[in-house]
Amino acid sequence: MMYADLIDQEDFRERLVQMGVPVAGGADAESSCRQLLNWLGQPQGASSRAQAKALVQQLRSQRELLLPDVARAVDQYLVPALG
Repeated sequence: MMYADLIDQEDFRERLVQMGVPVAGGADAESSCRQLLNWLGQPQGASSRAQAKALVQQLRSQRELLLPDVARAVDQYLVPALG
């Protein structure tokens, strides 16, 4: 495995931005998760709930590639909310 394959805070943030989630540059994984959940609770984000669930499932299946801070944030914030 190469270091480039690892999913860090910036990679995670970029995936959320690609979904349309307004996450500020430099946001840490915890802030990114909270922003995703806030966005899903608003009208403009509600339609992306299935996409967010798919992202969580994908990240959980790639657990060995997640850096610890991203894995912790996903487990703490997204798994309870999105499964």
